[in-house]
Amino acid sequence: MRRDRIISKILTDEGYPVEPEQVHSAYFKVEPSWLTVYGERTMTGEETEEAYRQLDAMICRLLFPNQSEEEVERVSGLTRRLWATVEKTVPLELYSDAIPTLERLKSEGYIMGLVSNAPPDTLKAIDFLGLARYLPVIVVSGVVGVSKPNPEIFRIALGQAGTSPSEAIHVGDVFEADILGARNAGIKGLLIDRDGSQSGLDCPHVKSLSEIFEHLH
Repeated sequence: MRRDRIISKILTDEGYPVEPEQVHSAYFKVEPSWLTVYGERTMTGEETEEAYRQLDAMICRLLFPNQSEEEVERVSGLTRRLWATVEKTVPLELYSDAIPTLERLKSEGYIMGLVSNAPPDTLKAIDFLGLARYLPVIVVSGVVGVSKPNPEIFRIALGQAGTSPSEAIHVGDVFEADILGARNAGIKGLLIDRDGSQSGLDCPHVKSLSEIFEHLH
């Protein structure tokens, strides 16, 4: 995840050495409680940015529990301010299974879309990676003002795709946001768990995007 590498670089440069894998682990531990506060809200772009600063602060608190609240607030604010600069030094990359899976889905006539909890500038990354040609539906929380697991963000995507919940499947890597959110909108949720760290959850799992074809029929 590029997010993990960006946060790792900013924190390390600020004197808090941490590996991307540690950021990744912390993110998954704190996001459920973050979603209970922000997941159902309708927010402006500025409010979305502040929400993500709060998420960064929660990550910092977990990674550096001995730091003061003032220092956590300072570092999380710094992370948000430096994000746009640092991300230019961290290359965008796709998982190796992404394009082959998208190509096959497109060739088989599936309508594909992206539903993402992310700030508005995520649209630039989507274009840079060449994903827009596969995704006629792109719904980003920082643009539409609602986030997963709020079922409204899934309904927006369904509306753009011109399809019903029963005909859709949502693939995501966060149980609370992706699986429960999709279910609340009447959509089947499929959890992608690449490192096998999310076992025991009440949902179907895959470790690679290439495995999703077993769940489409």
